[in-house]
Amino acid sequence: MQITRNIIGISLLILTMNSFIGYNNGQDNPPGTIECIGDAGSPNVFVFRKWAFTKMELPNDNLENIQAEIDINVTSAETKWKDLEKSVKKKKDYFYVKKFPTATINIKGAKKQADGSYTTDATLSLKGITKTVALTFTASDSKPYHIKGSGTLNRRDFKFTGDGPKDEVPVHFDFVLPVE
Repeated sequence: MQITRNIIGISLLILTMNSFIGYNNGQDNPPGTIECIGDAGSPNVFVFRKWAFTKMELPNDNLENIQAEIDINVTSAETKWKDLEKSVKKKKDYFYVKKFPTATINIKGAKKQADGSYTTDATLSLKGITKTVALTFTASDSKPYHIKGSGTLNRRDFKFTGDGPKDEVPVHFDFVLPVE
C-alpha cells in the first residue's frame, strides 16, 4: 500500500502534464494515453481514461503564452490489478472518488529558460485542495510541438496519507501537442 500511494501521486501528475500537452474537447477520447508505472517488485500501471481541456489557448504559437484548463475524471483511473484499482478509488486516504470525482489543472503561461527549456507553475485542484506544482519541459521548434518534461508532486499536500516510502513523487511526460 505504501508504494501504491506514491504510484497514485505519480499518476496524477503525469495526467496533469499530459493533459497540459494534448487538446481534446471531450473526455471520452482524450488526446493521449496517460500512464504511470510504479515498481515495488512488480510494476503497476495506472491509466486515466477520461480527461479533457475546457480551455486551451496558445497565442502566436508561443508556449510562453499558453493558457489551459484541464478537467480530469478521476473515476477513470484503471490498472490491471482490479482490487488495487477499486481500493484507491474508494478510500479516503487515496482518491476518494465518491466525494471528489474530478480534478482540475490550470496553466497560465510558461517561462523559457536560457537552455531552451520551459518552466510553468500549474495549479492542481484535487480532493478540495489547490496547490501549485512546478513543471519543467522541452519542446520541439515547430508544430506539432513534441513536449517532454517532469515535475514533482507531494502526495501529502492532497491528503494522500499513510506510510509511503517517499512523499515527493517525481513524474515525467512525453507528448505531441496537436496542431489546431
